[in-house]
Amino acid sequence: MPSQSGAAPVNLGERIAAIDIIRGFALFGVLWMNLHEHRGLAMPYGALDHLPTAWIDKYLGAATNWLMQGKAQCLFSLLFGFGFANIMSRLEARGLPAGRIFLRRIGVLMLFGLINAFLLFVGDILVGYALMGFVLYFTRRWSMRRLLLVGLPLTVLSGPVLALLTQILWDGQGYWNNLFDEGARIRGTLFLQSDPAAYVGELWRANWVEWYGTPPWWAYVGQILGRFMLGSWMFRKGWFTDLPAYRDLFRKTLLIALPTGLALSGLAVANAAFGLGPAGLGGALSPTGALLLASAYASAIVLLHMAGHCMVLFAGLAAVGRMALTNYIMQSLFYIFVVYGFGLGLMAMLGATLSLGLAVALFALQIAFSRWWLSRYRFGPLEWIWRCLTYGQRQPMRLPHSG
Repeated sequence: MPSQSGAAPVNLGERIAAIDIIRGFALFGVLWMNLHEHRGLAMPYGALDHLPTAWIDKYLGAATNWLMQGKAQCLFSLLFGFGFANIMSRLEARGLPAGRIFLRRIGVLMLFGLINAFLLFVGDILVGYALMGFVLYFTRRWSMRRLLLVGLPLTVLSGPVLALLTQILWDGQGYWNNLFDEGARIRGTLFLQSDPAAYVGELWRANWVEWYGTPPWWAYVGQILGRFMLGSWMFRKGWFTDLPAYRDLFRKTLLIALPTGLALSGLAVANAAFGLGPAGLGGALSPTGALLLASAYASAIVLLHMAGHCMVLFAGLAAVGRMALTNYIMQSLFYIFVVYGFGLGLMAMLGATLSLGLAVALFALQIAFSRWWLSRYRFGPLEWIWRCLTYGQRQPMRLPHSG
């Protein structure tokens, strides 16, 4: 493996604590929503209507969508763009070939994504992140104005524009929705069995037929790219690298974005779940509501962190955030061995109530594991592999005091 002399990952003392905390919070949201969205992804929407908790699942599910659907993904995407600009800036300051190192880093992420998507979990996001990461690289010399003028429309308009185009060109999204519904029916039976070959075969079929080959998936990754650009723009603004200087900005963002985001997301959920308002209103409002609420959540975390509140919780979230890749793949394994038929088969009971309970339980275990691991090692296990492959040299793993 060729080495890059002088190249090394960010030192522990160079990490931005607030970013790790927000990333940990976002990972909990991803876990919660992935469990909740198994209805519609891995089984038909009506598959859980017989549960004793169905009456409360309806309202808890609406609340889940209101508070978290799209928000955790939005936070993750913004942080990815922020991290891209941060990495490029640090490497260039050291006189290192930043582009080559970043592209190698994204290539390794793509490898992890392909393993996850085609062997572990049908709802993988890493492949889309890696693809858009390669595109993001070509924006590294863009002005802040261009990043904002391109990134913001991509973020809030990719979905609505797709919906409009499909209405004009294909008479609505019925064809794509039928593909997804048929896939959910297949998985609703197959995922409760324990046939590894059939399981992997379905992952391959679903990825090519339902995701990578459909306009909705490309609109989705276009939205991701827009968020990447906004995150890169935020780094250049210095918002998270000098928190005290922007305390008032975070306060104003929270005061404006929280009620506005709640209102827009509430209207979107009411439209989608209960049919209130004109058709398509939810899809039009959801991206903007998600961006506003994600900004509000991040601002609230930053303000609490600067005030010294929730220190025990934030220490746990930061530990999970430092090991985000490891914990994300662990969640895929959790679905296989707890939710699907290879293990407990809880998918047949996975209403909104059980989804939230499982998310809290697993995430508590991930906090405990992450804190234990990082008390002994500098990186999570997959993060260590990622860094070794990225920098072309073996990275020190153990902390000095751990022997």
